[in-house]
Amino acid sequence: MSALDARRQWLVQRHAELLAALRVRRDAPAEIPVAASAGAPGIAPMGGSGAAAGASGRELSAPSARTALLIVGGVLVVVAALVFTVVSWGRLGIGGRAAVLLAVTACALALPRPLRRRQLTATAEASAAVGLALVLLDGYAARQAGLGGLDRVGTAGYWAVLTALTAVGAAAYGWWQRLRLPLPVGFLMARLPGLLGTAALGGTTADYATAVIATAAVDFAVLYALTARDTAGQDGFRERVGGEQAAIALVTVARAVGGGWALLGGVLAVGYAVVAPSPAEVLRAWVPLGLLMLLGTALCRGFRTLPFALRAGSEGVAVVALIVAVGAGLRYVLPAGWAVVGYAAPAALLAAWAAVSCARSGRWAKAATGGPAGGPTGEATGGPTGGPFAPPSRAAAALGELVTASTSLLLTGVVVLPELAHALIRPVVHGVVLWGGGHPPQWSWQLTTAPLVVLWLSAAVLAVMAGLRARAVGDADRHTDRLANALRNARALAAVPAVLLLPVALGLPYAWVLAAAVVAAISVAVDVVRRPAAALLPRLLVLAASGALALLWSSADRAAVLAVWGTCAVSAAVLAHVLSATTSPPALRTTARVSGVFAVLALGVEAVASGATAGLPGHVTAFGVLAVAVAAAGAAAVWHRIPGRGQVSTAVEGAGYGLAAIALALTALHPDALSLALAVTGVAGLAVALRPDRRRAALVGTGLLIASSWVRLALAGVSAPEAYTLPITAAALLIGHRRRTTMPGTGSWPAYGAGLGATMLPSLAAMWGDEHWVRPLLLGVAALLATVVGVRTRLQAPLVVGAGVLMLVGLHELAPTVVQVFGLLPRWVPVAAAGLLLLLLGATYEKRIDEARRLRDTVRSMT
Repeated sequence: MSALDARRQWLVQRHAELLAALRVRRDAPAEIPVAASAGAPGIAPMGGSGAAAGASGRELSAPSARTALLIVGGVLVVVAALVFTVVSWGRLGIGGRAAVLLAVTACALALPRPLRRRQLTATAEASAAVGLALVLLDGYAARQAGLGGLDRVGTAGYWAVLTALTAVGAAAYGWWQRLRLPLPVGFLMARLPGLLGTAALGGTTADYATAVIATAAVDFAVLYALTARDTAGQDGFRERVGGEQAAIALVTVARAVGGGWALLGGVLAVGYAVVAPSPAEVLRAWVPLGLLMLLGTALCRGFRTLPFALRAGSEGVAVVALIVAVGAGLRYVLPAGWAVVGYAAPAALLAAWAAVSCARSGRWAKAATGGPAGGPTGEATGGPTGGPFAPPSRAAAALGELVTASTSLLLTGVVVLPELAHALIRPVVHGVVLWGGGHPPQWSWQLTTAPLVVLWLSAAVLAVMAGLRARAVGDADRHTDRLANALRNARALAAVPAVLLLPVALGLPYAWVLAAAVVAAISVAVDVVRRPAAALLPRLLVLAASGALALLWSSADRAAVLAVWGTCAVSAAVLAHVLSATTSPPALRTTARVSGVFAVLALGVEAVASGATAGLPGHVTAFGVLAVAVAAAGAAAVWHRIPGRGQVSTAVEGAGYGLAAIALALTALHPDALSLALAVTGVAGLAVALRPDRRRAALVGTGLLIASSWVRLALAGVSAPEAYTLPITAAALLIGHRRRTTMPGTGSWPAYGAGLGATMLPSLAAMWGDEHWVRPLLLGVAALLATVVGVRTRLQAPLVVGAGVLMLVGLHELAPTVVQVFGLLPRWVPVAAAGLLLLLLGATYEKRIDEARRLRDTVRSMT
């Protein structure tokens, strides 16, 4: 009580200060600014230039002061009434109590009309707010005093009735008095009666959902009655609520609150129906779901003043309610584990029906005149208005049903996705253990039927949508519509696991399931070859998905890996050969290149799997991979001779080079095998160089042969490789010189690169382990001569090789001295030297960059 009394005294004091400030402002001359006085600093006079001059120091405008006064006054009255009710209530008899409260409430509710006549609208709104607050206080006081036996009524029930009467009375009072505040107050207070009444009756979650949805239905019914009228009625509504802006704000708030309340009730109803423990509880959940469905349908098809998006959303809410109601009921009818099908089946049916509705209403027809729809826009849609869409009621309903049903079906697919993923990767898990060298236990491949049914429903709905969209836009043969193509592709991706997992669900053996996947992939490949002009991308997706599943599933058995990868490699090679014809479109030629690369890689996997199955070590298996790479180079040469197949030849050749690199990597830890592999690869490179367009391969082949000889020399323990490399170098340099003489266009690298590297590089490697001075001296002299010759003759290869070897020789000779010097110097000297070097480089950065660019250009200009 002391806190309330202190608060009241402070409000009284603030009220007096604001009144004094307004009186000073009213009585001050127009041309003289009013200084800070009466406890209200910064309040300037109204009117004239003086008002403009004092505007910068003004802290409280006239409307703000008025609003503050009204708020403070209203709070004072409510606080006083509360203090009176709590403290002074017992000092009066029942008649006095009733008389005082009713008198104050009646005065507060009666004042707005005369105040509005005097243009005191804000004061009237404040008086009405005080009156409505006093009405609730009257109800509280009446029950506390036991007036008429109200204290024996339950709390929740009493307040449910009181808030309902107050909400209706506030709305009617605001409408009658043409006030703005009572209407939203009554609308918001209408949220409480349903909840309080349900609590009084001890209702369940379904009952609360029913109450909330019923409240939302009443909200929209009242809103429809106020707005869905003729022009005269709408003008009267705007006048009643205070103008067009106030009417728009009130309608927007009412829609938002009513829609949110309906969604809240829908969430409660859906949650209760999904987890209902018995059929009786499901029947109880049908009440709010049915009410929500009726409300959504009515809003979409009857409330034409709602925006299109809200109407479509309302229809979507109704669809969700229907799907959940049917699914919750089927949960106790279908076998165990089929609950998700109970939700997926109605979602699929509604999605298909919505797609048909969209097609019939013209929602999927293109709006452009003379577009793919087959004629002008009006003809395409069939609508009387000539627009691209049907009337909003049908279009909004169809769109809302389609989006919501499709989303619901997608959610059911997400629910069964873990089980489908487990079935798809089950053989792969076994294969990882098998090929990892372990002893995999016995395994079983099983899948229940329910997830597969959901997948089949999804594929069927996508097929219906794709067909209807293609028919609506006239894209059945051209395949130019993006949405139709996207639907076709999605249907193809959904159909592959749906078909290939069917034998698993039927309990067929592993071999049969794998054979079905391989046959499916080969069948699609044959169809692509026979009908290249048909829709390519969906068939390629089916081919890729089915082939990938067949290859992955084959990993569970060693023999299956050999059979499936070999079959897929042969099929890909045939596909590459057929589709790489000159007359094929670019998409088919791209497919041919990819198929050729896959054929080579698949044969490489086949080689690795064969070696692992035979128990061969990795460096021996590498020669099988190398054989595939050599065969790929030969096949690329053959394809290159056929007109129009140059692109697939290049792709196959590149894949072969990749396999060759893998084979060399497999032999890296075994020098004997590495030397042989390098020799074979070098000979293959020289063979490739026989092609007129691959002459540069001779350089690579020669380098590989030289590297093979180095490895062989290292294995033989040769400490002086120059005895073996100098004859090769001399012969290579003579051959290169003659080639440059007979073929002037030959560069220095093809002519002299291999010969220079044949001796210098092995000698350089041997130098790092040689403690004598003879080899570094001779190698340095040879490198210096090569550098000088390269500079004099402007040849790039001698210059680069000689300079590089000379720098390494110098580093080798100076390294011990540098290490000794650094050991003798203080530790701060190297740091300081590095800092000075960085400063010097930074100061001359641009000059050094220009010199480096000139050096680069000079070297590049050499032959």
